[in-house]
Amino acid sequence: MWRAFILVFMILTTSIGGMLFWQWKAYSKQYIPINENDEKIVQEITVQTSKEELQITQKLTGLTTGKEYRMTIPESLLRWSCIKAKGEGCETKDEHAFLSENNEIMFEYNISVSNEKKSFLLNDWTTVLPEVEIKSTSIEIIDSVRRKGTWVTGMPLKGHKEMDLIDYYYFTGIGDTPSIYWQLSPLEIKQSHNGIVYYTNQLGSSADYSFNEIKELTNFPSVSVVLSDENAEITGKRIILTHGIDEEMLKRKLINYFYEEKFKGIPSNEQWILDVFTSATANLPAKTEKGKAILLEMNKKLSEEELTLFFKQLNSGPQKLTTQTLDNFMGKLKGYNTRFFTLNKDKSAPFVPLYFSDPRKVTIMGKEKKDIKVMIEEGNMLYPFIDTMRELGFEVKSLADQEMILLTKGSNSYRFYLNRNIFIYNEEDYGLLESPLTNLNGKIYMNKQWIQTIFNISINEGTQEIRLSL
Repeated sequence: MWRAFILVFMILTTSIGGMLFWQWKAYSKQYIPINENDEKIVQEITVQTSKEELQITQKLTGLTTGKEYRMTIPESLLRWSCIKAKGEGCETKDEHAFLSENNEIMFEYNISVSNEKKSFLLNDWTTVLPEVEIKSTSIEIIDSVRRKGTWVTGMPLKGHKEMDLIDYYYFTGIGDTPSIYWQLSPLEIKQSHNGIVYYTNQLGSSADYSFNEIKELTNFPSVSVVLSDENAEITGKRIILTHGIDEEMLKRKLINYFYEEKFKGIPSNEQWILDVFTSATANLPAKTEKGKAILLEMNKKLSEEELTLFFKQLNSGPQKLTTQTLDNFMGKLKGYNTRFFTLNKDKSAPFVPLYFSDPRKVTIMGKEKKDIKVMIEEGNMLYPFIDTMRELGFEVKSLADQEMILLTKGSNSYRFYLNRNIFIYNEEDYGLLESPLTNLNGKIYMNKQWIQTIFNISINEGTQEIRLSL
């Protein structure tokens, strides 16, 4: 009896446990939150034309089911709505935040466009979800009204067919929504290389815009260049409208676009960095004052071979660039550390020259001194004079705005002058071939050899450490 009861109990327990496990697996598969970094959002946009409007459907897939997404809706979008697959309205907590269902969200809206215009460029023409990254976008245009003209987007054209009642365009590419352009006069694809597609109505033109400087740039983002006498000189998102007359200006625009993508999201006060890299790559003069100063300093402190290697490494890498990554590249190139780009990143900040620091830790009298950095200037090792000598047990006084520095220790005294090739030891003058002090960006340093010779300091260098002692 008891054996039968225990057997039945075990069978029931196993069955219930299995059912609970199966239900949990099903539940977790459907509802467990996906890490935002794992979301691979794909965007599909359909555009249908009418006389005065464009009717647009925008579908985003790859979202997390049940998650709330906040969106930005441009003012130009008319009769905007969020809809489910069956045409019902989306679930919402407020007018700008909606819940994803079945891993997707879909929007419908219209944009007003005058039927009298011979061309128009639309930049902010779709709904934006600021918190997500769009991996790829496809744009389908079904045109029954503006068939005499040509449609262009900032993504490659993958299909175009003229049928009895409609013209059909299909564009697709990496990233989020590009600008979209239409003009009445026909355009033809003239050239396509390195991610750049040239459209033109200048039939018979022999101009070649395959710039050598651009051929050397890897991972060039897709961009469409419209060469037409009918439009103004305008730059949209992945679209450049130009007359195509000034090749130098076009080269600068294209290379600048490449760096806009590399430095994506860079603040406005750091935009001079684009000028530096664009000018250097295009072999053209810098246009900003800070850009001119930076390039001049780099040419002074780096060899031609080092400059070439620096830009080549940055241009070939797929990663996004910041001032910190620039400093890291520069430091690896020289074998030292630098904060050149980080210290200069604010356009309004005073210019800071290019200096390098030794990455090894410094110990003085057996104790590590994290605040003391050894600077490298033209191959010389420079020590922060006041801080170093204080750690070595000297009393240090800076007089006359650091033009004179007085050191004392016991019965010995030393007097140094910033711009004089002498020092005074116990009231006796000693002449030198050069001034032992150097001013680097407002801080006083002394060369390694002078510290050793004048003060009889022992400096031992290892691979990871520099040791100073009396």
